[in-house]
Amino acid sequence: MTASTASRAARAQRRGARSQRTAAARPKAAAPAVRDLHVSARIVVDVLRAVEEHRLPPGTKLTEETLADAFGTTRARVRHALQHLALKHIVTLHPNRGAFVAEPSIADARAVFAARRLIEPPLAGSLVGRLGAAQIARLRRHVVSEHAARNAHDRHDGIKLSGEFHVMLAELADNAVVTELLRGLVARSSLIVAIYKRANTVDCGPDEHRELVDALASASRRLVERLMDHHLRHVEAGLALVAPACTGIDLRDVFRRSADSITPGAAPR
Repeated sequence: MTASTASRAARAQRRGARSQRTAAARPKAAAPAVRDLHVSARIVVDVLRAVEEHRLPPGTKLTEETLADAFGTTRARVRHALQHLALKHIVTLHPNRGAFVAEPSIADARAVFAARRLIEPPLAGSLVGRLGAAQIARLRRHVVSEHAARNAHDRHDGIKLSGEFHVMLAELADNAVVTELLRGLVARSSLIVAIYKRANTVDCGPDEHRELVDALASASRRLVERLMDHHLRHVEAGLALVAPACTGIDLRDVFRRSADSITPGAAPR
């Protein structure tokens, strides 16, 4: 090997070493799969919040292209999020029509709360005598957060924390099947409450949750079951689950103002 050849080889090695150091120092981009999951999760959370805050009324069409533009992402990620929301019964997917915010009927709402009354009172009762001081303290801290959300008039956090309290009880019962079942029922309940809750209804959830925690710490199983059943019935009673009476609509009354604004003899525009 000549001197010039050796010199060129040495320079090439130095350039290669610098390139490797530069590549190692450059921050790595997030793995595509991880990034997709993060964006999809953000869409799920934001759609849930919008539904619960009545910014997305029931029946609203959720166009993939529009959502992709709003979130600055791809339609594939939006589609993944909508499929996840459909599993939670928050979104309904119609073939050849697209995705829509779910419209749970009054019958659906009653069925969901009936199912919860079958599951939750005995579930809560089973926790009597099984919870330690740390678990009771955790429940009390959660109730404090619920009170804070109510005092701040934060409807979204209030609904979310209320649902989490019930799921937390299921987790403490250490039954994965029941916990997963209850998660689905609570998610559907949140949409039902967001849609059907009566105006000016006082949210007594945090107070009743506090009574439940006090009972779990010191009372009998029968009392805990009774308190949970009463609580669920109270929540359902705060919903406007009565179909409006169909008395007929007079189209002349509906469009009277439109008729009054039309000049006689004028051609329709």
